[in-house]
Amino acid sequence: MEKLTITASDGYQLSALYASPDQKSRGSIVISSATGVKKEFYIHFAGFLVGQGYHVLLFDYRGIGGSAPADLRTMNAYMHEWGTKDMNAVVDYLVHEKGLKEIIWLGHSVGAQLVGFVDHAEHIAKVVSVNSALGYWRYFPLPWRWLIWALWYFVGPLMVKVYGYGVMNKIGWGENLPRNMLLEWRTWCLNRSYFRGSLTQLLDAGQFVHFTRPITAVYMSDDFIANDKTVPLMMGFFPNSPHQILKLSVHEHTRGKVGHTGIFRKKYREELWPVLMAIIEK
Repeated sequence: MEKLTITASDGYQLSALYASPDQKSRGSIVISSATGVKKEFYIHFAGFLVGQGYHVLLFDYRGIGGSAPADLRTMNAYMHEWGTKDMNAVVDYLVHEKGLKEIIWLGHSVGAQLVGFVDHAEHIAKVVSVNSALGYWRYFPLPWRWLIWALWYFVGPLMVKVYGYGVMNKIGWGENLPRNMLLEWRTWCLNRSYFRGSLTQLLDAGQFVHFTRPITAVYMSDDFIANDKTVPLMMGFFPNSPHQILKLSVHEHTRGKVGHTGIFRKKYREELWPVLMAIIEK
C-alpha cells in the first residue's frame, strides 16, 4: 500500500495508507479504526477489499501509531478531534486529491461513533458500523462491568498521574493515549448518555441531526462492549440516518472467539470476511 500524509485543517499530519485495485473499481472504502488501534491492524482486511475491486484508505488518528508524537506527554489533543478534524481531513483528501466520491465508511467502534462530525457527509454513500456501541460502563455484562469500572475510577487516573498519559499497552488495551484523550474517553464512559454532553458543547445539539447517510450496524454476539443494549443506543445518536442493526451469531460461522476486534484478523478470512463483504455490498 502507498504511504500517505494527510494534513488536517489545523495543520496536524496524519499517517495513512492507500491502495487501488488492478481491475475496474467497484468503489472506495475508508477503514476508520477503533480506539487505540493502529491502521496496520487492518492491513490484511484492506488487501482483501482491494482484491474485491475497491480503493481502500487506512489512517491513524492523531496520537495513534504513525500519527503520534515521539513523546505523548507533549500532546494536548482530545478524542473528539478524531471526528471533528481527522475524519474530515480524510474525506476531503479522497474527494479533492483522489477524485473519489460515494465513499463507503467502514467504521470500527469509535470509527463509526464519530462519523457524524463529517461536514461533507454528502460524499459518504453509506456507513458500515462494526461493533460500534454506547460505552457507558454499567451497560456491560459481568464480570467485564467491574473491570471497566476499575479502569475508569482507579487505573486510568493513576496512569495519567504517574506517566502523564494513558499507558494502555501495559494493560492490553491497544496503543497508548495522550492525557486529554484518555480523560475525555473516561468522562464519556462514566456518563449514561456517553458523549452526548460533548455533542451539546461542540455542536449545540445532543445528536448528529444533520447526518443523514444510511448506516448498517453489525456486531458480534460475543462482544461484551457492543451488545443488545449498547448498539441500538449508539444508533440513537443518528436520528435522521436510516439504519439497520445486524447481530452476527459467532457460533454459526466459527468456533473461535471474535469479540470486539477479531473480525478483522487474517484467520477469519474464509469464515467471516465474506460475511462482512456481503454486508458492505448490500
